Amino acid sequence: MPASNSLKAAEKQKICKKLVTELKKHYKGSPPKQERSVFETLLFSACLEDSSYEQAEAAHARLLDGFFDLNEIRVSSVLEIEEVLGDINDANWKALRIREVLQYVFETYYAFDIEVLKRKTQEAANKELMSISHLSTFMRDYTVQNALGAHVLPIDETMSHVLKWLALADPVDTEEQAADAIKAGLKKTEGQLFCYLLKCAATDPKLQPGFELYKEIDEEISPLDAGKRLAELIKNPVKRKPPKKPTTKVSKKKPAKKSSSRSAAAEKKTATKSSAKKVVKKKKPAKKKTTSKKKK
Repeated sequence: MPASNSLKAAEKQKICKKLVTELKKHYKGSPPKQERSVFETLLFSACLEDSSYEQAEAAHARLLDGFFDLNEIRVSSVLEIEEVLGDINDANWKALRIREVLQYVFETYYAFDIEVLKRKTQEAANKELMSISHLSTFMRDYTVQNALGAHVLPIDETMSHVLKWLALADPVDTEEQAADAIKAGLKKTEGQLFCYLLKCAATDPKLQPGFELYKEIDEEISPLDAGKRLAELIKNPVKRKPPKKPTTKVSKKKPAKKSSSRSAAAEKKTATKSSAKKVVKKKKPAKKKTTSKKKK
C-alpha cells in the first residue's frame, strides 16, 4: 500500500469529492445541526466516539435524564454513570471521561461553562482541553471543529478503519495520523460534512465487517480507486462470519468387558451360596456316667 503522504493535495481532493458523492447516496446529506455550547459539545463528544449519531444522542439524553443535575453526575461513581449510559460502545470509558470533564470544568471555573475557549487561539484551546485527564484526541478535535470552528478532522478508531481500508492511511497510523493524511484533501467548509458521512459509514453494521479487514488489503491497491471500492462494498457488503463454537473433546469411558462383569456376578453368587450353607454346629450334651452299685 503506498504511503498516504505520497498523494498530492489535488489527488486527495478528487478522492474526497468522489467519496462524499458516493456516501450522500446512502446517508443524509448534511450533518445534524450543532446548537450546543462548548461544554455541551465536549460532553456529547464522549458519547459519540466509536458510536453512531443515533446511539450518541440516545446515550446523552439518558445521561441528562438519569441524574438530578450535572453536579450529581460529577460526584457519582463511574459505574453509576456507565449504567445510565446504557447499551453503547465502551460505556465504561465514556463514563470515566464524562466524569473527568465535569470535574475539571467545575474545579477550574466553578461552573459547567467553558465558553472562554472561544476567545483563545486554537493552540491554547487544544492545550487546555488536553489537560483534562483521559480526554481522547477525538473528543478534543470534535469540540474544536464543531464548537470553535477550527479546520481539524475528528477521527475515531472506527473511522480510521475506513480510511485505512480505502488506502488513504497506513494500517499502522494512529487516529490523529489518519486524520492528517486526508486533511489536505478537504477545505475548512467541507470537513464537517466529510466527517459526518465517514462516521455514518464507519458505524453502519452492514459495512463494518468489510472495513475491519483493512489489515488484509493488498499492497497494490491504489487510493485513487477509493470511491470505486467503496461503491462496490456498499453494493456487495462483506458478511460477518459467525463465531466458531468451541470444540471440547469428551473422553468417553470404555464399557467394561462383559466377561469381567459376568465373572464378578458369578463370584458374588457363589459367595452368597457358600454363606448360606454354613451351619452352626451344636455341641452334643455330655453323656451321663453310670455308677455301678457295690455288692454287699
